[in-house]
Amino acid sequence: MTPSQHNASAGPADAGPATAAPPALALEALGLSKRYPGVRALAEVDLRVARGEVLGLVGENGAGKSTLLSILNGSVRPDSGSVRVLGRELRLGSPAESAALGVATVYQEQGLVPTLRVFENLFLGREAHFSTVGVLHRRSLVAAARETLDELGIDIDPTAHTGSLSFSERQLVEIAKAFALTAAFDTEPVILLDEPTSALTEPEVEMLLGNVRSWRDRASFVFVSHRLAHVLAVSDRIAALKDGELIADVPAAAVDEDRLHELIVGRKRDVEYYKEARQADEGEREAVLEVRGLSRPGAFADVSLTVGRGEILGVAGLAGCGKSEMARAIVGVEGYDAGEVVLEGRRLAPSSLSAAIRRGVGYVPAERRREGIIGEQTAAANLTLPLLDRLRGASRMLISARAVQALTATWMDRLDVRPPDPSALTATMSGGKQQKVVFAKWLARGVRLFVLDDPGRGLDVGAKEEIYGLLRDLCDEGVAILMVSDNLPEVIGLSHRIVVMRDGRLTAEIPAPADRKPDETDVVRHML
Repeated sequence: MTPSQHNASAGPADAGPATAAPPALALEALGLSKRYPGVRALAEVDLRVARGEVLGLVGENGAGKSTLLSILNGSVRPDSGSVRVLGRELRLGSPAESAALGVATVYQEQGLVPTLRVFENLFLGREAHFSTVGVLHRRSLVAAARETLDELGIDIDPTAHTGSLSFSERQLVEIAKAFALTAAFDTEPVILLDEPTSALTEPEVEMLLGNVRSWRDRASFVFVSHRLAHVLAVSDRIAALKDGELIADVPAAAVDEDRLHELIVGRKRDVEYYKEARQADEGEREAVLEVRGLSRPGAFADVSLTVGRGEILGVAGLAGCGKSEMARAIVGVEGYDAGEVVLEGRRLAPSSLSAAIRRGVGYVPAERRREGIIGEQTAAANLTLPLLDRLRGASRMLISARAVQALTATWMDRLDVRPPDPSALTATMSGGKQQKVVFAKWLARGVRLFVLDDPGRGLDVGAKEEIYGLLRDLCDEGVAILMVSDNLPEVIGLSHRIVVMRDGRLTAEIPAPADRKPDETDVVRHML
C-alpha cells in the first residue's frame, strides 16, 4: 500500500472541516487476561494502536510485555479478551492468521535459521508468493530480499549464510523480515518490535529508529525496549505495564526518562544509577587476570591487558571489533593461536572452560538463552549445574536433593528472584530472572574472575540497577571483573578503567575514576 493509498483509506477526502475523523485503529486489544500456574501474567489489558503510529511499550521484566506480544502474534491464547487488526477480528491462538493479517514480531532472542541464506530467512514460509506451478523462482526471491534490505538501508548480502553474520547483523535481518510483510501480504503490517536495539551499535540504532519513523506511512508499530531513550525518541504514545496491568497510556511528549522510570519501577530513579559512589579507586591493585599478546587471525591481535582485584575493566568497541571473541577466548569457550592467559600467576589452559571454572572463573554470555541457561530445565537445575561435584551425598554418586533446594533457595533469595520458585522452567522466566539465575550459578560456586558480555542486555531499568549493585558488591569482595558491553554509558558508569578495541586491536586505555568519568566522545573517537 502506498502512502497515498494509506491516506485515502484513512477517511473520506471530502469530510467536513468541523471535526476530523479519528484515525483508524491498526490494532485494538480489549480485556486481555492470562494466568499461568501461580502467576497472573495479564489482567484486563486494553491496548490500541492507530494506523501509522508507534506505540512504545515499557515495563519491568515480568510485567507482562512478552505475554501481551505473544497473544497479539497468535502464539499464546488468552483466557479472555479480543483482538482486532485493521477492524478484522483476530482468531486468538493462531499464528498463521495473525501473520496473514499482517502481524509480525521481531523478538529480542533471535529466531532465524542459521543454516539458511538471508533471502531464504526473509521469506521463510512465504515461498508460495515466489512460485509458479510449484516452481520456486530463486532469482525473484533474491531480488525481493535485496530490495527490502536496500529500502531499509541495511548493507547485507541477501545471499550470505545467516550463520556467518554477527549478532547485530542478524538482528537487522530479523527486522527486515518483519518489514518484508509489506511485499508478501496485501495488507498494512503491524510490527511488534521486542527489544530490537538491544544488540545494535549507536549508528545501527539511529538507522533503525529513522526507518521506523519513515515507515509509519505504511505500517504501525509496537516498540518494546528497556532503553527508555530509544522509546522516547521513536514513540508517539507510551503504554506502561506493571504486574500484568496497564498502569499508564500517555503521549511520549508528556514524559521524560525519569518519569518513565518512576512509572515502571514504582520509585524515582537512583541518582547514582551505576553506583559510582561505591567505586573504590585505589592505586596499584594485585593482578588477578593478565592477558599477554593474545591473537587469533580474523578475530583479535596482540591483546594485552590486566584486571586487578576488586576492579571492573570495561571493554568498549563497535560490533565486530573482536571484543566478544576475545572474552570467549579468555574463559576458554573459544581458542587462540598465540599469547597466554594468566590467572593469579598461573597460566590458564587454552580452549578449556572446565579448567577455567575449576580455577574460579565465571562467564556470563551475551546470548543467555542460547548459552547461559538450559531453558527446558528448572531454575534449580540451572543454578546448580556448575556445582554438581560439590552436591553429591555421602555415596559420592547421588546428588543431594536437600542440598540443591537449600542452595537454590539461598541464592534466589539473595538475588531477589520473584516468585522464588526453584521448580520453574527457566524458559518461562523473564529476561531479568534468567540473568539472575546465570549470575547465581557462578556466584554460588565462588568466583575470583567474572567475565561478563553485555550483562544488562534485555533487562529493565530496575533489574539493571540490581545487577549494577551486585557488581559493586563483588568488587567489595575482591572479585576481578572483565566486562564487555555494547552499552557505552554502562561501560563508562561501571568501570574503573576502560580499554577500547577496533578491528581486533586495543587502541586506548582510559581511566574512569568515580569523580572524573570520561565523556562518551572521549571513548567513541578511539572506536572509529
